[in-house]
Amino acid sequence: MIDPVANRKRLIENILSLGAVQLASYVLPFLSLPYLALTLGVDALGRIAFALSVAQIFVVLTDYGFNLSAPKDISVARDDPQRVSEIYCAVTLLRAGLALAGGLLLLVLTRTVPRFQEDASLLLVTYTMVLGNILFPQWLFQGLEQLKLASVFQVIARLLVFAGTFTLVHGPEDVLWAAWLQAGGTVLGGLMAVPFTLRALRGAGLRWPSKAQFHHQLQEGWHVFLSTAAINVYTSSNAFFLGLFAAPAMVGHYHVAEKLIRAVQMVFGPISNAVYPHVARLAATDEQAALRFNRRLLLRLGAAATVVTAMVWLLAPQVVARLFGPAYEPAVGVLRIFALLPLLIVASNILGIQTMLTLGMKVAFSRILLGAALVDFAVFIPAAYWFGAEGAAWANVLVELYVTVTMAVVLHGAGRSPLSSRLAVPAP
Repeated sequence: MIDPVANRKRLIENILSLGAVQLASYVLPFLSLPYLALTLGVDALGRIAFALSVAQIFVVLTDYGFNLSAPKDISVARDDPQRVSEIYCAVTLLRAGLALAGGLLLLVLTRTVPRFQEDASLLLVTYTMVLGNILFPQWLFQGLEQLKLASVFQVIARLLVFAGTFTLVHGPEDVLWAAWLQAGGTVLGGLMAVPFTLRALRGAGLRWPSKAQFHHQLQEGWHVFLSTAAINVYTSSNAFFLGLFAAPAMVGHYHVAEKLIRAVQMVFGPISNAVYPHVARLAATDEQAALRFNRRLLLRLGAAATVVTAMVWLLAPQVVARLFGPAYEPAVGVLRIFALLPLLIVASNILGIQTMLTLGMKVAFSRILLGAALVDFAVFIPAAYWFGAEGAAWANVLVELYVTVTMAVVLHGAGRSPLSSRLAVPAP
């Protein structure tokens, strides 16, 4: 029997812990962004944005889907240390192999493709994001619901990076330092967390996984990988596509607006990540209870996101002017378009990750996001080519709208929608 009071306390602790990590990962870099924008200039900032977007593609490659599939396995097996160790080792070894393949591919690109040759040093420096992402297994701590102490290391690392930005970056000639500090904080946090990672295995040590475990993790993560790769195409990768044919200054304007809206969206991220294991366990035993939980979550977070959307639209001119100065005025229009994203992403996260994935609708989930990636390819390049950074932003919003509406339609058709009027929702 699960103690509801203890379970609620653990859930709140995990939300707060993930909130601390999100604050360290997004808010601190965001706070240093105005300094970097003014110190480096629009062109150098655009070059860093391009390099970081390339690194993010490789982060998605090495995540593969384990960041969502593995916490579910860990959550189910957390009372069996031997099983937890085998899952951890299988996932980590697979991610390391993917990181090695990605590193070799990046080396080839920096030697053969002109656009990559121009910023080869920046691209190699920002690849440290991939290594840091492997070293810090947030998915393990998330599945064990032991995020409280683990989050401390990420916060300390990000604080050191934050201080280093103002100490080491003084002009455009320090662009490599700026890139390393933007990307390398994850490595520092991961190294600091290694002892705690081993302790989380509770004496089971490191075990060479069976072939069946490797196969299981690859199979479980595959549909999530397709989904996250598709998501990356129309979110983080858009700065990459824009950077292939647009001037660095345009990428800089897009990057500033995107960072502002991502900093706003991170308010909702910790809640989503922390409730996922809870919803997964609930769905395994009582599907209707999981749907009722998600309905309450959607109504409450949706209302909050609507308020956030209105505030961002109204305050965009003042925020950009005060933080970045007149050189970044074109970012105002981009930010106002991006203001629609928090509401759409909250809705699609609850309908997709919290509902479709926990109810085993992985294939439908993947197909929707693959379709979204195709839509993005169809609209992004012409929109960005003809309308610049604002066109790129509109393409992003239209794809998010497609994802949200399609998920709602599929869930309604399957009779598993949290929005169904037939779903009896008791008072919280």
